[in-house]
Amino acid sequence: MATINTTLNINSDIGSYGMTVSNSMIMTKAGSTTGLDKATGLTRTTLTSTNEVDLLTVGAAPVADVTANKAAKLYIKNVNTDSTEYFTVGLGKAGGSSKENFDVADSSERSVEIGRLYSGDFMIIPWAAASDENDIFVKPSVATNMVIEYMVFYE
Repeated sequence: MATINTTLNINSDIGSYGMTVSNSMIMTKAGSTTGLDKATGLTRTTLTSTNEVDLLTVGAAPVADVTANKAAKLYIKNVNTDSTEYFTVGLGKAGGSSKENFDVADSSERSVEIGRLYSGDFMIIPWAAASDENDIFVKPSVATNMVIEYMVFYE
């Protein structure tokens, strides 16, 4: 059985006593204790404009096997070193015309900004690849060589 362990450790001196949070999980298949056994491989992409880019498109390579009924975890990291530059990460329809307008009337054209990844920031989230409305997109803050890395673990 494949095993993918994920551990997050947070240590902070915020407040008079500080805090420590440590948590871990084994990535498992949907409704199971069996570990996830597939991964896309770590991909690094260099973006050279401020255009929004579909990083992962539901039903397309390399994640064509990922569906809403299967467990998937997405890892994304901004590997750049300039602390002022970031990637906006979002969830929305592939090729949708309104990703910058979150209040459009047609819900099939909506997108949601998840947040920004500044230099060195990373995220791991579950990904429900249910339809093209669940594509993952990124948008660089500047038009220089910005590098993002990502990987999907799935069943």
